[in-house]
Amino acid sequence: MSTSEPVVRVESEVLSEADRRLEALFDRLEAESIAALEGHARHIVTLTTTLMAAFFGLLSLSDRPAFLANRPVQVLALLTLVLFFLALAFALDALLPRRYAYPDADLTARREVLARLLARKEQASRRATFAFGAAMLSMLTTTLVVLFFG
Repeated sequence: MSTSEPVVRVESEVLSEADRRLEALFDRLEAESIAALEGHARHIVTLTTTLMAAFFGLLSLSDRPAFLANRPVQVLALLTLVLFFLALAFALDALLPRRYAYPDADLTARREVLARLLARKEQASRRATFAFGAAMLSMLTTTLVVLFFG
């Protein structure tokens, strides 16, 4: 910086009560983000395993319903199972512990690690949610095919 450039000074203002509440809200959201993402992933794991158990229960009946011999129903059932397995895998990826190395006294590095951690968990949770939704849609389609064409 040359000596001929003027120095600009910016005065800080005291935060208003509304600004302090907003800042506290964002601090809380940041602090609770990991738990929220992991809770969402656990919920998808629970829903997926429950629906897969019901689906496998239907497939393992000794007196198989006639509609299970229908090729379109079999293809849709296979698609549904694959999508449920994908949802489960993505949700488990969100819960998978990983090691993040960072210098102890470097707050900037810690912020970057936190941002990477949150981004990874958010991406895995988003994929799990999408796969679960697709599995539910596939399950609905299978049910409609059985009801109206099976």
